[in-house]
Amino acid sequence: MKTKVKASEALSLAKAKLIAETVAKRKSEVRILYRDKGANAKSLMGVVALSFKKGDELYLVAEGADAAKAIEELKSIL
Repeated sequence: MKTKVKASEALSLAKAKLIAETVAKRKSEVRILYRDKGANAKSLMGVVALSFKKGDELYLVAEGADAAKAIEELKSIL
């Protein structure tokens, strides 16, 4: 499952932590793609490295039993 979203605000450390903690509760593999970078959404450091800004387009890619739920949770955070 792949979904495109626009960041509602710039990435902060608190938002990156929320993303990683939220996705860590899911069994699915979830990645966030931004420009030429990709990060495991369960990795705080990986998410921080994306350093996206407000309005930037991101792709959420999830595979697994609860992929749709993981994507929906991330969309609400972003």
